[in-house]
Amino acid sequence: MTWFTEDDLRAAAGEGSFRRGRDYVDAVGELEPTALGVRACVRGTDVYEVWLGRGNDTLSGECGCPFGLEGNFCKHCVAVGLALLAEGSPVPDTDLGAYLRSLDQRELVDLLLAQAQRDPALYRQLVMRAGASGAPQVAVLRRQLDTALRVRGVVDGDYAARAKDVLDTVHDLVEAGHAAEARPLARHAVELLAAAVGSVDDPVGTLAGVCRRAVKLYARACTAARLSPAKLAAWLFELRRGWTTWPAIDLGDFAEPLGEAGMAAYRALVDEAWHALDDDDDPTVLRAMREQLAKISGDVDEMVEVLADDLPAPRAYRAVVELLRHAGRLDEAIRWAERGVASTNDVALTELLVKSYVDGQRGDDAVEMRKAALRSAPTRRTYARLRETAVEVRVWSGLRSWALDVLAAEPSELVGALLDDGEVEQAWRAALKYDRVGIEVARERCATRPEEVLPAYRSLVEACLSRGGRDAYREAGLLLRELAEAAERCGESVEEFVSSLRARHARKPALLDELRKAGF
Repeated sequence: MTWFTEDDLRAAAGEGSFRRGRDYVDAVGELEPTALGVRACVRGTDVYEVWLGRGNDTLSGECGCPFGLEGNFCKHCVAVGLALLAEGSPVPDTDLGAYLRSLDQRELVDLLLAQAQRDPALYRQLVMRAGASGAPQVAVLRRQLDTALRVRGVVDGDYAARAKDVLDTVHDLVEAGHAAEARPLARHAVELLAAAVGSVDDPVGTLAGVCRRAVKLYARACTAARLSPAKLAAWLFELRRGWTTWPAIDLGDFAEPLGEAGMAAYRALVDEAWHALDDDDDPTVLRAMREQLAKISGDVDEMVEVLADDLPAPRAYRAVVELLRHAGRLDEAIRWAERGVASTNDVALTELLVKSYVDGQRGDDAVEMRKAALRSAPTRRTYARLRETAVEVRVWSGLRSWALDVLAAEPSELVGALLDDGEVEQAWRAALKYDRVGIEVARERCATRPEEVLPAYRSLVEACLSRGGRDAYREAGLLLRELAEAAERCGESVEEFVSSLRARHARKPALLDELRKAGF
């Protein structure tokens, strides 16, 4: 028996990570027992080291993946847990705690020092714990932080573990009431990471995960040991402005240490920089900063104003419309969507406008948009969209005949639309009338009237052969198999037709090869 169940794993990870973790069970390496759990490597985008164990009598997990570095119980932890449950191997029952407590101090020190000589991670942890004990030795911890977070070209496999150890130490300082000492360390960590982001190879996003954790840790330290709001605002502004590849900073994490004065100072810096932009400057980062400020304020009009700076980009129109819809301002959303559709003819924006018309009890306008689209491009897809909207507003029965008449200008589209409507008989008649018998309608008709589709299948095979090429010959072989099955249901044979094909194409070895593969 293990010390946890599948329900415990699900509760620790959440349904999404638990479900994804099931797919990684086969990627779990050897399970190695530790004092309070197991350790294993899991192969994902990279190879991640996972520890799963008991912490304060609860299920705990640590992983070196970007999501795990943020303190989450990730899919890799789930995979190790499921592998352990499947194996049924319990954690060794040896009471290491009792054994270690039985040693005298000298024996214990010798044991730890000997192990630290062989284990760089343990050595690093012991040095940091020594620096954080009693009155924290900030200079010692800063040197350890420099060593742990320094990156040279590529984020190596040990980087995540080093970063976790040093950030854990800073976190423990905050929890122990030493936030004033922890704050400059956390800030230095963020600055080191900012210097590395964008200049190193980080294929699996390890650095980004460490960045997010470091920023949140600095926010906690600033909350516990207040910094000048104006200075904090200026630092955050310069950080975000200067590092365009920096992962998104949640300004809300700093809401308390910034306060109203700090937030106002940050806003002033952003506004000043925004108005100072030249035509050649890239506004992307400043626009993102303005959007974040508007979201924090909760002012919809301010958010609309910020998003409008990116017009006439279709994404800007879509963002404004979605924002106004979410705010319950449907009439305004419709006006913005109408303006955007007229300006950009964006498909996604058109769909938003139709949806907004329907939600605003303007079904006639929604249907007219769909009808205009069908007239402009009579396709199976525009017909389906008209049908969907017209059914929703309950006017489809009076529109269907008109829509099919419009589609008659494109016979192949008409046949497809009729098939989508489930009208196989009508589709077949239309295909024969307009000489548009394709494989889709032939297969549907074959289900009930195989004798009617034999000539059509022969024509389709001949069409493939006329195109030439290995792919066309392979398709011809598949069609011949379907033809043979249909013929057999009618008591007929395709042998004569196949013999004719072989005789006419005897000098095409690729075709003959594909016919053999198809069983002919």
